[in-house]
Amino acid sequence: MIRAISLAAATALCLGATAIAQQTAPIQQLPTPEASAETKALGPAEFVKQAAATNEFEILSAELALKRSEDEQVTAFARTMLDDYKRAQGQLTDAAEADSIAMVMELSMEQKQTLTALEQAQQSQFDAAYMSSQMKAHDQAIRLLGAYADHGPAGSLKTYAIANYPLVRMHKVRAQSQTNP
Repeated sequence: MIRAISLAAATALCLGATAIAQQTAPIQQLPTPEASAETKALGPAEFVKQAAATNEFEILSAELALKRSEDEQVTAFARTMLDDYKRAQGQLTDAAEADSIAMVMELSMEQKQTLTALEQAQQSQFDAAYMSSQMKAHDQAIRLLGAYADHGPAGSLKTYAIANYPLVRMHKVRAQSQTNP
């Protein structure tokens, strides 16, 4: 079901983003990372915790990239991430409230370590480190949203996962095109 919805939503998003895609690189078909048994079994509270941490990581790493990057494409990507994930965090907050789930905002140990590594990266290595972290973070977000969209209970959180899945896949394509020009 998520694949059909994702395909329709991705097609609509891609049509709107044709000019952007033509300026960067052709959109490639990316394989969907497989959801783990852990991700498939997430309840609403754990989904909210992980999705909120994912959004917060994207916001914090984008803010860092806007301060540290000297590459115009990287800063443009970071601006998009900042805007999109602030919006996603607001949508998640609304969905969690609608489903009566408390928002917990706590980065994982891995996310904290990645942010520390980005803060401490040498200037000449920052852009590559940031884009590499984006590839990994978006793979994890795709697995999280896809699994919840497929296996989560009906409600506002499932709607959030379904709605944001194509956007995160589009971010992954964009990150990949900047990582492998």
